[in-house]
Amino acid sequence: METSTNYKYEKYSFKIVTPLMALISFAFLVNGVYIVGSICFVVGVLMAFSYQGVIIDMAGERYMKYDRFLSFKIGGWKALPTPSYVTVVRINLSSSRTGPTPIVVPQDKKGARAFKVNLVVEGKTRFISICRGSREKMTQEAIRLGEHMQIRVLDYTTHEKKWL
Repeated sequence: METSTNYKYEKYSFKIVTPLMALISFAFLVNGVYIVGSICFVVGVLMAFSYQGVIIDMAGERYMKYDRFLSFKIGGWKALPTPSYVTVVRINLSSSRTGPTPIVVPQDKKGARAFKVNLVVEGKTRFISICRGSREKMTQEAIRLGEHMQIRVLDYTTHEKKWL
């Protein structure tokens, strides 16, 4: 639950490891290696219930980005620099073959956009990535984070940058 000093955002995270573990498990079980097949199956099931999230503790001036499998969280607390403002930015996905992970981009270019919420902070870090998704959801999440932290929200999704 969200308290007055804690901000929490969590989203289901599909991992490619899940179907891969199912295939490996099936291969082991077909070949009679039941123990290893069972272990792979259990790991695959745990990966199927994977969530990614962030918790910002304003009272303790810290934040944690984590991966959660069932009730087990993997992540650690970090010091939260002084927050300046929250911003919603547009990310253009690239199909460039020279990029680290080339992807196929739709021809209409509209489906090639994603939006991201960043918490802009002072110091070397500059910003903390909070979440990504559709424009409407990310705008709502940025406003919620801005209200929670009592800081301004900048809409940086178009050429006309504006404060929300």
